[in-house]
Amino acid sequence: MQRIHKLSDVVDWRLCLGCGACAYICPEQKVKLVDFLDEGIRPVIETASCGSCRECLDVCPAVQSDFRSNVLRPNSDSRDSFTNEWGPTVAIWEGHAVDPEIRFKGSSGGVLTAIGAFCIEVLGMHGVLHIAQDPDDPLRNCTRLSRIRPELLAATGSRYSPASVCYGLGLVESAPDPCVVVGQPSEIAALRNASKLRPALDQKVGVTLSFFCAGSPSTRGTVALLEKLGVDPLSVGSLRYRGLGWPGSFAPVRRGESEPCQKMTYHESWAFLQAYRPWSVQLWPDGTGELADISCGDPWYDEPDGKNAGYSLVLARTERGREIVEGAMAAGYLVLMPAENWKLVKSQSGLLAKKGAVWGRRMVLRMAGLPVTRFRGLSLWHNWKLLSFEDRLRSLFGTIRRVLTRKLYRAMILNTLNRVPVKSAIAS
Repeated sequence: MQRIHKLSDVVDWRLCLGCGACAYICPEQKVKLVDFLDEGIRPVIETASCGSCRECLDVCPAVQSDFRSNVLRPNSDSRDSFTNEWGPTVAIWEGHAVDPEIRFKGSSGGVLTAIGAFCIEVLGMHGVLHIAQDPDDPLRNCTRLSRIRPELLAATGSRYSPASVCYGLGLVESAPDPCVVVGQPSEIAALRNASKLRPALDQKVGVTLSFFCAGSPSTRGTVALLEKLGVDPLSVGSLRYRGLGWPGSFAPVRRGESEPCQKMTYHESWAFLQAYRPWSVQLWPDGTGELADISCGDPWYDEPDGKNAGYSLVLARTERGREIVEGAMAAGYLVLMPAENWKLVKSQSGLLAKKGAVWGRRMVLRMAGLPVTRFRGLSLWHNWKLLSFEDRLRSLFGTIRRVLTRKLYRAMILNTLNRVPVKSAIAS
C-alpha cells in the first residue's frame, strides 16, 4: 500500500485538489504554487531542505477531511437520509439578489455576491476573500480580498479554471476584523483544517460561503475551448464563463475590444470543459459545500428560458448561516422564499450520483494499493447504495479502466515545461 509521507506524495498520487492551503500554512514559506497546464494548480517545494513539521499535510483536504464538525447529529448512522445525501441543512430557500446589476452579472442570481456585500456594508466585516479573473492573464484566476462593492461586482460569474482561494488565508488571518471566505467545497474543507491549526485564523473567519461544484477543469480545457472556437488564447483580454443572465455564456473578448468575439452556451461549454477535470476531483465527494455556513447553486429543476435574470437555491448549513441569510433578506439584499427539498434533489442529481460513485472508485484504488483520502463524518456507503446496479458497475469498472489506461498505479510526473507560477493573493 502506498502511503502519504510528504507533500509531493499528494501530488504524485493524483490526490491534490489545488486549494493552496499548504502554501499558506508552511511556516518557512517553502511551498510555492504552480499552475500546470494539464493538471491544475499544484504545490512545489523548490528547495532541497524542508522542515520536519507536517502542517502542509495536516491542512490538506486530500489527506484528511472531517465532516463531523458541521453535521446536525454527530452519529452518521442516526442521521436522516436527506442529511446523509446532501449534508446538514438548517433551511433552504430559492431566490436572487435584490440589486438588479448583481443579479444579472452573477452566475445564478448573484446571491453570493449580495451576501458578501451585506457582510461588508451592514455587518462591518473587513472584506471577502474570493477568486477573480487575473487581469494580466485572463485565462487564469487570482485570489483577492475585496472590500468594496465594485470589487465584488468585478469578480462575479463562475470561473471554470484552477483556483486556490486558501492561498489568501494569510490576508484573513491578519485582517483587523472578521472576513467572508468564498470557496469551492474542497477549499472550505481545507479552511476547516487550517482553522484548527491556526486559532488566529479561526477568529477572523466571519462566515464561509460555498457553491455547488463538480470540480475545476485544468487551464488546458480553457485553451482547447478557445481554439475550438477559433480564438487565439493569446489574444484574449477578458473572459467570462457564464453570468450576464442565467446561466450565461462562455464569452471571450479580445484585447482592445468591448464585445465578445465568440459565444457558446453554458451547457455546451461545460460539456466540453468537464472532460479536462483532473482525476483528483473525481475522488472528492462533496459537491454542495457541506462544510460551509451557506452554499448556493443552480436550480436546474427549472430549465432556463433565456428571460430569467437568474436565481439560486440557497442552503443554510449552520445557524450562523441562517442568521446571515435572514439578515440579508431583512436588510433588502436578498429576496428569497422557502424551497422544498425535492428542488435540490432534482436540480443536483449529478452531484449526488458523483458522491455515490466515489465509494466504488476508492475501493478499486485501495485494492490496487493506492492511497485515498481519509474522510470522517461522510456516509459514502449510504450514497453508493443509492446508485443503480449499472452505475455501480460503471464506477468500479470505469475506475479499473482508468487505473490501467492512465497508469494511475504509477506516480505522476508533471510536465514542467507548461507551468506558470501562481500570483500571491491581492488585497485592495
